[in-house]
Amino acid sequence: MRKIVFWMPRACMEPAGGFKIVFEYANRLAKDGFPVEIVYPMIHYGARYDWKHAIAYRLIFLWRLIFKSYKPAKWFHIEDSIRQRWLWKLENYQLKEPAVIVATAIETAYSLQNYQSKYLEGKFNFIQGFENWSFTDEQVIQSYHFPIKKIVISTWLKDIVNSCGEKSVFIPNGFDFTFFNVKNPITDRNEYEVICMYHTSALKDFSTASKAFDIVKEKHPQLHVTLFGVFDKPDLPVWYDYYQRPEKELFNKLYNNAAIYVGSSQVEGWGLTVGEAMQCGCAVVCTDNKGYLEMAKDGETALVSPVKDPQALAKNIIRLIEDDQLRHTIAMNGNKFIYEFDIEKSYLKLKKFLNEIN
Repeated sequence: MRKIVFWMPRACMEPAGGFKIVFEYANRLAKDGFPVEIVYPMIHYGARYDWKHAIAYRLIFLWRLIFKSYKPAKWFHIEDSIRQRWLWKLENYQLKEPAVIVATAIETAYSLQNYQSKYLEGKFNFIQGFENWSFTDEQVIQSYHFPIKKIVISTWLKDIVNSCGEKSVFIPNGFDFTFFNVKNPITDRNEYEVICMYHTSALKDFSTASKAFDIVKEKHPQLHVTLFGVFDKPDLPVWYDYYQRPEKELFNKLYNNAAIYVGSSQVEGWGLTVGEAMQCGCAVVCTDNKGYLEMAKDGETALVSPVKDPQALAKNIIRLIEDDQLRHTIAMNGNKFIYEFDIEKSYLKLKKFLNEIN
């Protein structure tokens, strides 16, 4: 079996949806007997820094190398057979046996485009979003023209790649349904219990969710919001609870305690937490970014409102609080629909593509 090498954009100590999908695939490949390697760089393509940062980065690099703190050890189990490597930059990577390399972010695609090795059997770009947060739109489009086989996780990304005159293989992200599931009956839940992810990125736009919650609270004082995330606890009103990096059992409990999940991101490649909430029986209220819309069908599997519109988001939350039948229907439809996204099916398609393309 050919060796598969995943090039990550950085160290992966904290949970992230895009990293999780890569690790899920890497583990399955390893279990199927493929030699698998995951490579993490300290410095990404195009990084610029002064001498003070050069010293600081070197010290961080050595610290993580010594203590192996570049790995996702605390939040995701990587199969023991998978080799994990920590490099200063991806351009320093040396292949010593035949393999294919999979870029997992735009920085890594730029590193891979000119990479050469007598052992290199193929290049792949695993596209999980229109990654223009640190690159320009033009640079993102340029990356789609690299002579690299392209894999996209959603239909909206496939449409963009197609519009560039390039080909791609559509392999939708999937879920491991042994992780999240319904434990608390949907019809037994407290309609005032809401759950939401907390994130500091402006693109995740927690601010819009927070403003919406304030609006809902004025009409329904019983509202209680549960937040989860990887960041330190922010300053919150007393009617919020916050859980930092909840373990599997607690995470399931939090989702299952909630009647409504709220997603407020402006941009998502796919929208992992929306699918997790559906698995656990939450009725989803979310914004209309294209990643969410892969799963959120307005009026069927979710109630959808425009991005950056807290009034509209609040209106949909209130609708679900006040209409038990609608809330139950949205939750049940979402829970049924999400099972179409099975990671085992996606994995088989990915394995076939990586193993057969010359």
